[in-house]
Amino acid sequence: MKATKGIPYGMSNFRNVVEQNCYYVDKTMYLPLLEDQAHYLIFTRPRRFGKSLFLDMLRSYYDLSQKNNFQKLFGELWIGKNPTPLQGKYQMLYLDFSKIGGSIDELSQKFDAYSAVQLDELLMRYREYYDDEFVARFLSTKTGLDKLHMLDDEARRLRYPLYLIIDEYDNFTNVVLNEQGNEIYHAITHASGFYRDAFKNYKGMFDRIFMTGVSPVTLDDLTSGFNIGWNISTSPFFNGMLGFSKEDVRAMLRYYQEAGKLQGDVEDMIQEMKPWYDNYCFAEESLD
Repeated sequence: MKATKGIPYGMSNFRNVVEQNCYYVDKTMYLPLLEDQAHYLIFTRPRRFGKSLFLDMLRSYYDLSQKNNFQKLFGELWIGKNPTPLQGKYQMLYLDFSKIGGSIDELSQKFDAYSAVQLDELLMRYREYYDDEFVARFLSTKTGLDKLHMLDDEARRLRYPLYLIIDEYDNFTNVVLNEQGNEIYHAITHASGFYRDAFKNYKGMFDRIFMTGVSPVTLDDLTSGFNIGWNISTSPFFNGMLGFSKEDVRAMLRYYQEAGKLQGDVEDMIQEMKPWYDNYCFAEESLD
């Protein structure tokens, strides 16, 4: 008998969830739908909706370095039986802007330093695709912005498609807005602000971009610098892409009940949960 799946509480690493035999609510059927959208997508949802885990699943699916692990990671999921031609095609840059903090005076330096570290990690992951001269030159370059331009030129020359994923795109900008006020926030997201400039550099460099956050506020202010983005947050096609539907919860409760780990009536449990969710979530389609 297979061991009962664990509950991945607080886990956002997709590979760990699969390899440690944790229960995963399959959202991979949305990948073909995403591929049919524009190439530069924005999707906002409140906190605790599973954004980070979804992005890490996305990263694992499209990552060139994980191409040979496809069956191991996705074999039991919907996409494992219905793979798309883009599986394992991209060199991936993954940025989590919740990791950027500090005083307002050092924010631009922290942003650039974090970008530099992640770009170095990208290069070492795909080291075999670049010659020694470029690798040495890239690693000796100090700033994240210069590394970004170098990668853009080299990947374009070698025709390597790049995919950018940004988690918590508005994390530190929301902190700035709440703690420093509109004037400071405006300075980094408008005109020659470093954050607006970053998105201007992303534009045209990456074959695909997918980013998430909790609010469209920063997105609206970045529009002039990132006017290629397509916001699918309100599209009904993606209502169930994050969070748990009622059927997701029912299936999970029944799984643990059948495994002997849960006692009681499943339908009573669902009815007891419903008052803890807002009116939208009372609908049959969604609990979260």
